[in-house]
Amino acid sequence: MRKSKEVIALFVITIALLFYVTCADAAPKYVFLFIGDGMASPQIHATEAYLASLEQDDTVAGGVKAVNLTMSRFPVHGMQMSYANNRFITGSAAAGTALACGKKTNIGVIAMDPDGINPYTSIAELAKEKGMKVGIISSVSIDHATPAVFYAHQPCRNNYEQIGFELLNKNFDYFGGGGFRVNKWNSEQYADMTNEERYQVVEDTAVNNGFTYVDTRSEFDALNRNSGRVIAVNPYLDGSNAIPYALNRKEASGSGEAYEGSISLAEFTKKGIKLLKNRDGFFMMVEGGKIDWACHANDARTAIDDIIAFDNAVKVAVNFAIKHPRNTLIVVTGDHECGGMTLGFAGTAYESYYEKLALQTVAYDDFDNIVLEAYKESHDPAPEGIDDDMWEIILDNFGMDGANLTDDENDDLTPYEISLIEDAFDKTMHGTSNNPADEDNLLYGHYNPLSVSLTHLLNRKAGLSWTSFSHTAVPVPVFALGCKSRSFNGYYDNTAIARKLARAMGVSLGN
Repeated sequence: MRKSKEVIALFVITIALLFYVTCADAAPKYVFLFIGDGMASPQIHATEAYLASLEQDDTVAGGVKAVNLTMSRFPVHGMQMSYANNRFITGSAAAGTALACGKKTNIGVIAMDPDGINPYTSIAELAKEKGMKVGIISSVSIDHATPAVFYAHQPCRNNYEQIGFELLNKNFDYFGGGGFRVNKWNSEQYADMTNEERYQVVEDTAVNNGFTYVDTRSEFDALNRNSGRVIAVNPYLDGSNAIPYALNRKEASGSGEAYEGSISLAEFTKKGIKLLKNRDGFFMMVEGGKIDWACHANDARTAIDDIIAFDNAVKVAVNFAIKHPRNTLIVVTGDHECGGMTLGFAGTAYESYYEKLALQTVAYDDFDNIVLEAYKESHDPAPEGIDDDMWEIILDNFGMDGANLTDDENDDLTPYEISLIEDAFDKTMHGTSNNPADEDNLLYGHYNPLSVSLTHLLNRKAGLSWTSFSHTAVPVPVFALGCKSRSFNGYYDNTAIARKLARAMGVSLGN
């Protein structure tokens, strides 16, 4: 413990020194913009409370209540408002456009004006015009809304085919992370193609346009400065062509699959630095996109693990900044909050038990697609009520006991909690419910009733709750470090982030 505190103290001192280093009138040579999709103060502080709970019970007077993330230790803290041009609660396309282009647009529009007619210029495009190399990284598909706003211009975020080909024809230097939503392509010429054949079109087009295209761990590891412009796709992709959740990639995953050879966001960032570093500098955007997806599903433990993975990528940039303190600017923020996460619950009042979240061993998606599917195959037809096999699965994957399977009373469920799981089980297995449709919608959203009920119960037992399956308008923190970082202090609109970056870099976004 003492050694870790000494390391933290040294880190804080290093950060402070970085903050006070002056870069005079020179623009930062190396610029990082980290965007945690769906990440605001509740998600960040929930992660810090969870990490603290693994060290010490929060009831210990004077004890550890929060372990700060790397981003939280930055010397400059701001706060941004995320509303869209046509809505108080924003979406990723509109919020991303504001962060990338410094201008408001409507929900669903990618780097264009609200009518989807005139394109906006992104900070990444200006960096490229200036002579800097540019990298775009995301844990979701690389043609998803947030990464797309930096290189594409489309009236609708669902134009995946058009966005994908804009990427393939872009002069940027590095794209890394998730794959392409080729299953969403809608042109007639691709109608009879399998997804595998469509991916071959992606690879062939990339290579013909001067990219090195890799989608295996060995190929990724071999990338170097002689590889030229690169598109690097994670070897494992989920059903939405994104990197699997960090929780699922752990050896202890209840899915029984560790995704060996999967590439972390931190590794994509580290490789990006290696590929992009040059005398003219670089701009790199790194998105933790699946934080948002986990929060949509109201799965706190899964969101927390992806925030830790995101923060590890931030740490890579900080380690680089320590070596280049006069030339580096790092900005970390989110595009909006998701899920209405609340650090507290009526049932736990002033108590918190975040250590209970550690009992979850698998994210909701692998629970649905692997664990639950295996159960269904071995229990056909499904039992009318929850059997011992299902209670074992719930205990193994969420640490909750509804059938007195253990002697530990701390994992026991109350009769009311058991009834909630039984209702969700019936809805999942048989499609039956005693609730009105609108009540089921409030309980489950469009998620699997059983998995979302299990995460809801575990989260509440920890002392954490949710108000929505959608985004909220909660203001979003901004953290900054390094050259020209002081300008990110204050409370401002999300469009100001792009403008502040532009001023720091010595480029103009126009009016």
